[in-house]
Amino acid sequence: MKSKSLLREYLQGDTQTMQLATVSDGKPWIATMYFVADDDLNVYWLSWPERRHSIELWANPSAAAAVAVKTDPPVIGVQLEGKVELVADKNLIQKVMTLYIEKYQQGHKFHDNFLTGTNKHAMYRLAPETVMLFDEVHYLGESPLEVSRTQ
Repeated sequence: MKSKSLLREYLQGDTQTMQLATVSDGKPWIATMYFVADDDLNVYWLSWPERRHSIELWANPSAAAAVAVKTDPPVIGVQLEGKVELVADKNLIQKVMTLYIEKYQQGHKFHDNFLTGTNKHAMYRLAPETVMLFDEVHYLGESPLEVSRTQ
């Protein structure tokens, strides 16, 4: 499916930041952060557990994220909604840190420090239940498109 291939390209490409939306006691919050994505469209980021968005995710793991891929017309963006979980599996952490190093061309020392637990960051994963593609380049007049992760 072309749209899923485009989603992978957009999420794994040059776009470096996303906006993560959380909610607590009916009050929304948005945080901007660096991210990486895997082939299954899971989105990962590193953050301090003391940050507002991290605290809110403990109480309510539902979240949404937006990635502005192209902001000058024609516009391209990706929206994701799903559940967030803390990543504790060391093999997965290593794979995701390798994605970070490849994407940002830095972080080798950070990678080692993260694996040994000598930094403040935790790793989080948003496993999207809904993925929307707003793509005026490839789907003008058809956007936004809901894209299945399983196709």
